[in-house]
Amino acid sequence: MVDAGSDPSTGKRKQLTRTFGTLREAKVEYARITNRRYEGTFIEPNEITVNEWLDQWLDTKAEDLEESTVYSYTMTLARVRGKLGHIRLQQLTEDHVEAWMR
Repeated sequence: MVDAGSDPSTGKRKQLTRTFGTLREAKVEYARITNRRYEGTFIEPNEITVNEWLDQWLDTKAEDLEESTVYSYTMTLARVRGKLGHIRLQQLTEDHVEAWMR
């Protein structure tokens, strides 16, 4: 178990719990997470998919766009959603994107 910072909305401490096969593996991961947290580069694991992120992004953008532009974005993003939408955002790699582009 390692501290993963605090929740910005509540200020409460967040902890990340992981299980490993050996104590050595656990210590290495603990050190990695702690180091990244202090560097400010730690990103807490989450389950959001590309589709869910695109929905959030489009909802945010739609407030400032014309209806025709939102429709155009929706149609364009449909091509991305078909091949990449099911992938967890944190697991999306350059290889995924390049394969989709081909």
